[in-house]
Amino acid sequence: MEIEQVELTTTTAAVVRERVRMDELAAFYDRAYGQVAAALGAAGVEPQGPAIGWYAQMPAADVDVAAGFAVPSDAAVDGVELLTMSGGPAAIGTYQGPYDGLGDAWSILVAWCAERGLQGRGDFWEEYVTDPDPDGDPSQNVTRLVLPLL
Repeated sequence: MEIEQVELTTTTAAVVRERVRMDELAAFYDRAYGQVAAALGAAGVEPQGPAIGWYAQMPAADVDVAAGFAVPSDAAVDGVELLTMSGGPAAIGTYQGPYDGLGDAWSILVAWCAERGLQGRGDFWEEYVTDPDPDGDPSQNVTRLVLPLL
């Protein structure tokens, strides 16, 4: 996995945000992305990048999670929340593979940071660079893991 340290700019995302049990996460994502896409379409707002899955903290049995798309900071979109993802230093890993490998990829990124004396600030997110194709090869999925740093 390729890892780099970068300086993030503050990003605004139109999202659906909920506390979700981990065994309901996939269903939440399916529902949330559809809801956000419909709200953006109704508002005439174009997404400014790939789908995002934002987490307030590391998951346990349940998690405070948001799913949606980056939008201009002045976007007006009814029916969804606008989430501000603060800029600053971050470690970013680019993972290629099936989604069930994301946990291991996060462990690699966190270990890379620890080796350098870097610590996450708490929140983190995934950017789903490739749209998952039900008929496609999951090994070709590309996900950016974004860990904002203190």
